[in-house]
Amino acid sequence: MSTPYRIHCLVPDLPTPEAVLPFLEEMHENRWYSNFGPLVKRFEAELTAFLGRENGAEGCHVATFSSATTAMELALKAMKLPAGANVLVPAVTFPATALVAMNAGLTPVLADVDLESWELTPDIARAALAQGEYAAVIPVAAFGRPVDPAPWVAFQKETGVPVILDVAAALGQQDIHKDLTYCFSLHATKPFGVGEGGLLVSSDEAMITLSRSLSNFGFQGPAGVVLEAGTNAKFPEYFASVGLVQIARWYEVSERRQAVLDKYLTGLKKAGNSIVLQQGTGDFIPAVFPIYMPGKAEKLVARMDAAGIQTRRWYLPPLYDHPALGHLPYADKTSDMPFAGCEKLRTGLVGLPFHAFLSDEDIKEICDIVAGVYV
Repeated sequence: MSTPYRIHCLVPDLPTPEAVLPFLEEMHENRWYSNFGPLVKRFEAELTAFLGRENGAEGCHVATFSSATTAMELALKAMKLPAGANVLVPAVTFPATALVAMNAGLTPVLADVDLESWELTPDIARAALAQGEYAAVIPVAAFGRPVDPAPWVAFQKETGVPVILDVAAALGQQDIHKDLTYCFSLHATKPFGVGEGGLLVSSDEAMITLSRSLSNFGFQGPAGVVLEAGTNAKFPEYFASVGLVQIARWYEVSERRQAVLDKYLTGLKKAGNSIVLQQGTGDFIPAVFPIYMPGKAEKLVARMDAAGIQTRRWYLPPLYDHPALGHLPYADKTSDMPFAGCEKLRTGLVGLPFHAFLSDEDIKEICDIVAGVYV
């Protein structure tokens, strides 16, 4: 497929066909292609071990779904929240964060984000709770920046409001605490991608079991009886085959991404203090690489386009400017500027190319253009 770009913003890093072939042959031998097959069960078991090894998960259960969107939607349904209840979500996020709540019969309420982390924080959530009632809060690991679980565990204990983390792009980076529920994406463009799919991770075994049942129309028990209306959101053996290889490739993939990040952090120094990176960048490997250049986003995008370099303005416009979401209520009912942080980010967030196939020359050219925007 030809595009007008010489340098693409995202390029998936998935296994070769040869690496996946042994699992595909096993799948074919089993004649089992979906419906919780042996490869899916093995993948879930190996992911449980992976999360324990990499992210400190203890006493947690892992379930796979057709996407992160269906995973979170079914988790919300399994949580048995009151119909129409308010769920707090950040206004700067991928639209699915709000859509899953709507599809689960809930009401997303939009909140501002912090200007350093670019995320919904417990302090913002507490301010929202002072102005209204909420059945749940969905913080987001924006751009793959891991969410610190400890403050959200404290928030949940203090308020009694359940927290489900939309950490779609942070698999392998996100620390796991047993008191919270996590939703990850396995989309091809994610650092840990298999093509398509999603995960729920939680110590709440009953919630995981019900969510899994809802992914299979609501069937429960050996008689195949629908006890609760569900949908078809199962994870197939094909993607489990890729996932089993990806677990073995994790260190290799991470090392390549770390090398790209290191080159960016060095190359962007020539821009001085003109750009701002997301809080903590360098302590984690982001899923994508947005930079903040107040008031300069459109100029940078135009210069990158002219050079044949693809950029993305992820999470923009904010959710309140999407035609299908503009009717959603705001969390801050007292301020004349309920989304001050979001509006500031709107003028300056630009996603630079970030993937393992960038050359040193590519990164240098990109960094030179970023620095040149201020000339």
